[in-house]
Amino acid sequence: MSEPDGRTRNVFVLGMTDLQRKELESMRHAARYSFHSLLDYDTLVRDTDYDFDELLDQARTELAAFSGPVDAIVCHWDFPSSLLAPILAHEHDIPAPSVTSMLKCEHKYWSRLEQQQSVPEVVPGFAAFDPFADDALEQVDLTYPFWVKPVKAHSSNLGFEIHD
Repeated sequence: MSEPDGRTRNVFVLGMTDLQRKELESMRHAARYSFHSLLDYDTLVRDTDYDFDELLDQARTELAAFSGPVDAIVCHWDFPSSLLAPILAHEHDIPAPSVTSMLKCEHKYWSRLEQQQSVPEVVPGFAAFDPFADDALEQVDLTYPFWVKPVKAHSSNLGFEIHD
């Protein structure tokens, strides 16, 4: 089964794993899509030492080498994939979130500022501070207990509940 125009859509998935491919191919109407891996999992997820511009150029090269149309670019992973996807989508005139919106979602402090503008009644207290400053606690105007988390982290790594 294909789209109404009879064409199967090409979906590029950044760092796609075998499990992700199985999941994507099991969704309703999956036959309408052809899923292609864009860059590999190890490069995007396992490696921690990379050059963002080099990754972007590698992805551009892979997409340019593809003989058909690029209909979608998606990712399941955090940075750098989460920022590669909207940049590449924009370059291919594919609707996608903006880079700014992605940064605001991934950065804990910026995200809280955006949440506070939209739904202030449900946003918990928060503050940005320098944890290495001699007066770090003086920069925080929150009642105990509160959580200290890096502005950018994965799976609550380096998150600590502060009781006193």
